[in-house]
Amino acid sequence: MNSNDIGIALSMQGVSKRFPGTLAVDNVDFDVRAGEVHALIGENGAGKSTLMKIIAGSFNDYTGKIFIGSRETELHSPVHSKKNGIEMIYQELSLALPLSISENVLVGRLPKKGIFLDKEKIYKETKRCLKMVGMEHLDPDIEIEEISQHESQLVEIGKALGNNPCILVMDEPTSALSREEVERLFEIIRSLKKRGLAIIYISHHLPEIFEIADRVTVMRDGKKIDTRDIGSVTSEELVQMMVGQTVKDFYHHESHAQSEQRLRVENLSRYGFFHNVSFEAYKGEVLGICGLSGAGRSELARVLVGLDDRNGGRVFLDDKEIKPKNMAHALKEGIAYLTENRKTEGLALRLNVKENILAGIIPELVYRGVYHEADGFPKMNELIDELSIYPPDPERIVGNLSGGNQQKVLLAKWMACDPKVLILDEPTRGVDIGAKMTIHESIEQLAKNGSTIILISSDLPELVSLSNRVLIMRQGHLIHEMEHSGCSEESVLLAANGEGIC
Repeated sequence: MNSNDIGIALSMQGVSKRFPGTLAVDNVDFDVRAGEVHALIGENGAGKSTLMKIIAGSFNDYTGKIFIGSRETELHSPVHSKKNGIEMIYQELSLALPLSISENVLVGRLPKKGIFLDKEKIYKETKRCLKMVGMEHLDPDIEIEEISQHESQLVEIGKALGNNPCILVMDEPTSALSREEVERLFEIIRSLKKRGLAIIYISHHLPEIFEIADRVTVMRDGKKIDTRDIGSVTSEELVQMMVGQTVKDFYHHESHAQSEQRLRVENLSRYGFFHNVSFEAYKGEVLGICGLSGAGRSELARVLVGLDDRNGGRVFLDDKEIKPKNMAHALKEGIAYLTENRKTEGLALRLNVKENILAGIIPELVYRGVYHEADGFPKMNELIDELSIYPPDPERIVGNLSGGNQQKVLLAKWMACDPKVLILDEPTRGVDIGAKMTIHESIEQLAKNGSTIILISSDLPELVSLSNRVLIMRQGHLIHEMEHSGCSEESVLLAANGEGIC
């Protein structure tokens, strides 16, 4: 460190980490200043997570130097990392759902009075942590499973801030948040900046980077490509640094919609979630559905495939009324649903790629009571190649794949079923740009082949560019429909907020 580094909270110099056969982090220099948000971006597998795990003290065999302020240190354990003022907030929250907010926030440091817990201090300390993230209205005694995903995310941040860190690492903190919730989180991040906290912000969403970051570092193949002030770089340049190609043709639209009606929904309702929803979708069409948190988008999808009960309404597929009782029944009728939560509802993480992809077509591979797995291999191998699943190893355990490749496996699972209607709920959430490109190309190809795609997405550029039409939901009601020619990110967002609708 030198005299020009005053204000640097953390500095990594020539840091490397090798796994058997892989140099995951290759001689990387990285720093974050006090009172700034430094974004770290790159495709899945670029080395971001490994670099952050080094900071978190997860590895004791990295090489290179790490400075906290001007003091050189070694981060060889999570405890050592925390003692140096570093807190991590991972994409997958670490909260224990059956425990109370207090028990989660103060885990490992619950105040005691003698041999008993000091309930008064526990209450006050929890409230202090919650106040830092605007959640002081929450009752410290309620269980985490009783609060929303957004509230849980903020409780996780409050838990980290309760340890008075000087460096905060946030890994995809908005992956499960609506747009308005993201704005609230950004307000909190800005207030933390003013307090002098150094924030490392990992995200695949470029618009977020430009909105919240002061500087951005790009990694590719374990190497640092460049660090730039956010005002001196464009999204096109960042994409080119990440994947080696431009963003010019990243979002595009080619209509394959036909006049033949494939799906018709009449006055569908699930009380408390959505009411009297009616629409049509056509063969070869990508029908987008947009709405703010609580609009009822995912709930509508779940009812269409029989995961949740309906309280009224009718659904027709190719003019035949269907009443799916469960996902298996919906698949038999020709409707598949890619859930927004791949890890808990979409994939069997302990099984391999082959078993996950073939899971949806097991009935097709059973003859006279015998499962002929090999008959599904040609289709499986074709999908692995088409979706560029990496590594292209059918025996690889899915839980060991990157997030982007897990999402590709989930998409392959439903593509293998060759459904008439494929409902995609946040299909590119938490994946890198390369994986997003591949998924978009697959959606276009599915539509070209005649499938009907229902696209539920909070990614407005994605929704606007891929959809033939966009349905706007608000507070459980379908309030507006937009043709592709009249769609823009601004108009869709205004409509979702109930504005700009004639």
